[in-house]
Amino acid sequence: MQAFYSQSALYSAFFEPSEEIRGSIDRLVRRHLRRAPRRVLDPACGPGLWLEHFQRAGAEVAGCDLEERAIALAAKRLPKRGSKVLVGDMRRPPDELGTDFDCAINLDNSVGHLADYMDVAEHLASIRRRLSPRGVYLLGLALREDGDTIDAGVVFERGPVDVAGGGFAALRTESLGLQPTTRCERIRQIAITANVPDTPAVIAEQYDLLTFTFAMLRDVLAAAGGFEVLGCHDATDESLPEKAFRKSAGDVVLVLRAGAVRARAARGSAKKRPASRRR
Repeated sequence: MQAFYSQSALYSAFFEPSEEIRGSIDRLVRRHLRRAPRRVLDPACGPGLWLEHFQRAGAEVAGCDLEERAIALAAKRLPKRGSKVLVGDMRRPPDELGTDFDCAINLDNSVGHLADYMDVAEHLASIRRRLSPRGVYLLGLALREDGDTIDAGVVFERGPVDVAGGGFAALRTESLGLQPTTRCERIRQIAITANVPDTPAVIAEQYDLLTFTFAMLRDVLAAAGGFEVLGCHDATDESLPEKAFRKSAGDVVLVLRAGAVRARAARGSAKKRPASRRR
């Protein structure tokens, strides 16, 4: 989804976190850290929307993103003191961002844009190395079993909204359901803009998102070095209510903490490259 994602001002206008989701995330972090986070990492930070939130609360923040224009906007958004944002891949965030983060955050199924499950394991292993011993990772993803289906329909609509720099825009995102071969969820997205500088009047694109069976996710977590699942929350509700961590849980936000590797799981299917989409 490079065409839309490269329009960082447009992305910011549509996906600025609401007060409700900010409060929900703060409650989750405080519950598991028993305090506000001091150092926060966002490995797919885009224009720095979540980094800005945590920095305003007093945290030192760091993030990376493949999109150069997003990082340029994040650098403008964040005061230089106490922040560091770099162009980089979420699979291997730049070493210059540092380590010993007590919180990492990556919502909205950004990991679903990775090419395959080995990429996801590499990403998780990188985050594990950068967390402090009691640090937590808030990760959004989708849990779907082989027999699950997703009804086609609108999953997100917003606008018209004003865009920083001028103009306004509206966005519509639709799910086209699970693809039977890859088990990816196919997404169609249309943005319509008016008077937004250097932006097409219409941006229409389609992309696929990885989903995880419960067994596959367990194996991927083990292949990454081991994570304990501290909590599972419904990502379709901004209040983030608790949800059972089980098969077919759907779109969720997991709270992870580095844990011991389970030998049996580490030998599982995460070592193989199953058929999956490529960007």
